[in-house]
Amino acid sequence: MDGDTINCPKCAHTMISGFVPDVGHSDIHLSKWHEGKPKKSFWMGTKVSMKDGLPIRAFKCSQCGYLEFYAHQDFKAE
Repeated sequence: MDGDTINCPKCAHTMISGFVPDVGHSDIHLSKWHEGKPKKSFWMGTKVSMKDGLPIRAFKCSQCGYLEFYAHQDFKAE
């Protein structure tokens, strides 16, 4: 996933690269993919380490709106 555009697998139009923000109390993070099932946390709702996981890159079709997600370490905030 080096390019900023790919073709939509549904309608073959151009897909644009982007991301889904993860909004916290006072900050915004890049959403991350984590392996396994989610586990409950008494204080936070779901147990998760912000250090773990892979950043999620999203592509949206410019025509039909189809979304496709990729989790890869190279896609991180600069």
